Amino acid sequence: MNVLLVGLGRIGKLVARKLLLQDDASLKWVGAVEETIDSELFTYLLNYDSTYGTIDTRVEHTRNSLRVRGSDDIRLFDDLSLAIEETLPDLVIDCSGSQQSAEMLLSNDRIRSTRHLFAQALDVVKQDSNSRVWVYGINNSDFERQNIPRNIINPGCLNNCLIPLISCLNELNKITKGSFVSVHSITNTQPSLDTAKRSPRWSRASGSNLVPTAHDNMSVIDHFFPEIKGKLVGRTVRAPVNHTSYVTCNFELNERTDTDSVLRCLTSTKIIPTVFGVDQEPLVSSDYLTDSRSCVVDGTSIRVIDGSTVLISAWYNNEYAFASRMVDIANQISQAS
Repeated sequence: MNVLLVGLGRIGKLVARKLLLQDDASLKWVGAVEETIDSELFTYLLNYDSTYGTIDTRVEHTRNSLRVRGSDDIRLFDDLSLAIEETLPDLVIDCSGSQQSAEMLLSNDRIRSTRHLFAQALDVVKQDSNSRVWVYGINNSDFERQNIPRNIINPGCLNNCLIPLISCLNELNKITKGSFVSVHSITNTQPSLDTAKRSPRWSRASGSNLVPTAHDNMSVIDHFFPEIKGKLVGRTVRAPVNHTSYVTCNFELNERTDTDSVLRCLTSTKIIPTVFGVDQEPLVSSDYLTDSRSCVVDGTSIRVIDGSTVLISAWYNNEYAFASRMVDIANQISQAS
């Protein structure tokens, strides 16, 4: 399956690295779309990363292409339509987070014949009737060979963490309401020094501050768990670390339980271990640098208060794990095609 990658930012670069390194050759990376075609710069950025280190497979470049030994050249484009026309991809993986590229992929009749996988639930994608949300490890069975839609949404790192966690706890007792706070590592949407951005707090230097922000969009959680619609609220605090996030949840259950029962539920879940796990050591964020699981429960954090309130925390690498899910979904699409 030929894959065109849109965006070589933090997520796109990790997806690209995984495509280059995986043993399964069913996904063939044939091109990338970026605002500027600078093959030398993007070769450098793929080979070296300040967070994840160097790549095992050396990437080289020609004038407008990336080159990996033993593979065909990977063309670079600054125009999405031209990229699709030239590479004829079976799957477009959009990691750009761009409303403009999403609109183009959804609106152009010629382009609509291609399958699209979006990293994030952009409004324009959510509004399209041919788009469906895929939280890998939770609703995989909805995307069997005959059911794979044209447009697929992988709805963000926090949703990929919370949805398996809620699903797992619901195997024990149904959650009736709750709240959460996510301590999230910095992203490129934040400035390194104070500058005018979309709001006062988002205008402040990322390396010097804890930056609180509302988490108002609960639509994906509501989609998977309609029984708690309007009964789960959350906030996010951006912290000055360059990878891995931590979410602390307070859930009310409909029946009484205890800490041992919660732990047994978490460790015996049917959710696949590449997506969900429990660590009972006192670990910190740097221990999860290349952890590809969407949700790793901090086993030391579990508390049950008054028999029905569960306090629980989980780790998720908002870059590496999320990029891993993008490739997992792409692999399953390829296998079903």
